[in-house]
Amino acid sequence: MRTPDPRDPRNHRKHRPGHARAARKDNPLRRPADRLRVLVNVLLIVVLIIGLPLAGWAAGTLTYDHYQGITHSQNLGKHQVTAHLTTNASHLVPGAVPGGAVGTAPVTWTDGSGTHTSRTVVTEGQKKGTPIRIWVDRTDRITLPPENSSVGLITGVTAGIVAASTAAVLVSGARAGFHRSLDRRLDAQWDKEWAEVEPKWSHRSDR
Repeated sequence: MRTPDPRDPRNHRKHRPGHARAARKDNPLRRPADRLRVLVNVLLIVVLIIGLPLAGWAAGTLTYDHYQGITHSQNLGKHQVTAHLTTNASHLVPGAVPGGAVGTAPVTWTDGSGTHTSRTVVTEGQKKGTPIRIWVDRTDRITLPPENSSVGLITGVTAGIVAASTAAVLVSGARAGFHRSLDRRLDAQWDKEWAEVEPKWSHRSDR
């Protein structure tokens, strides 16, 4: 029998990539469970690629819209007025340098609904009659300045990131759980088949 010449290209035909792929595809050791494992991995990758951005976008948009609605409701009716100190803003903090300490002092302002008096934040050393711009609500009570949309945007982005991260964790957990379940089922099937075959191989059934 003549030994094949390794330099002959015809003897390397079986190593072509196409033949290798066909061999892998027709591998008799490739079980249905292996094909299922690959299929599930592909599906989960598709879910990660498509689902994560969608989950992040949906959560971020809903959170932003919700926050904007609340902000709009809270800001409704807020407006600025000019109030005046009714006393000198002194001794807010014992021994404080003028302009270096913050406290509250009484102020008064007049608008269409009449004259109002309240307390607002001032700095040490401001004199009686000093004009101070303040925000008031529809009931003429001093309130915080209106919140802007940047806070809602940050909140929405944060919610989107959290939602996408949570989805990624859930998908990863589902993948790990599937593989553990599949491995347990394959192990049980292997033990069952081995229990049937091993006595024949070891000839224990003939004793």
